[in-house]
Amino acid sequence: MTGVRGARDGGEDGGPTGDRRAGRDDGRERRRDPLLPWLREIVPVALMVVAYFLLPLHLLGAERPELSWTLFVLTLGAVTALLLREIRAVLLDVPHARPGITIPLLMIASILVFAAAYGAIARQQGEFHGLRTRADALYFTVATVATVGYGDITARGQTARILVMGQITYSFVFLTAAATALSGRLRRALGERQDGGAGRDGGAGKEGRAGKGGESRAGRVSGRARDPGVHPDGPHGVVRPLPRREAETPGRPLRRPSVRSVPR
Repeated sequence: MTGVRGARDGGEDGGPTGDRRAGRDDGRERRRDPLLPWLREIVPVALMVVAYFLLPLHLLGAERPELSWTLFVLTLGAVTALLLREIRAVLLDVPHARPGITIPLLMIASILVFAAAYGAIARQQGEFHGLRTRADALYFTVATVATVGYGDITARGQTARILVMGQITYSFVFLTAAATALSGRLRRALGERQDGGAGRDGGAGKEGRAGKGGESRAGRVSGRARDPGVHPDGPHGVVRPLPRREAETPGRPLRRPSVRSVPR
């Protein structure tokens, strides 16, 4: 019983059954891999956008200016600290860092923070013209980041203009640095992948050429060995031709020469 159980365990661990199970698991992981990066990006972005539209921004603004500015500064400061950490990880090439996922999420979070601030300030009279809803605030924030001015929403009050100038400065310094670091990391990763593929292709080509060369040399040697006109026992392994046979004449038996090996 012990031997049967041990054989069964061995089959599960390293036998054909275990190999098939490991192959199925690897196939499942490969099938799931293309969806995981998209889910890691889409799900957090959707949650942040939903939270932006559901937050009670009507409790902030002119009624509670101290609380409004405190929350704005703390939230934007936390996002900026995380963004700087990711930029540092890219510049120092820290292992196990995932800037391709984290940096875009933090950039979107900073845009939503400014949009919430615009929505809270717009409730004050004379601060914004044309900004009435949260969608308007998000639209104006994205237009400001892209430096595209359509003129349909404008900042008229002093507080609104100061906040717009702060967003422009923030985008120019932090978002530009984050985008530059992320693009550099993607270029390095793409270059390493291309170099690795070229190295594998070059190694396979060398092995193929070596195999063909060996086969051709083996074919030449085997052809010489099959040739009845040569003798393989030559000096120092050199192929030595056999003496030619005498022509057969009627009434005269054919005398076959004796093969002598040259001493090495």
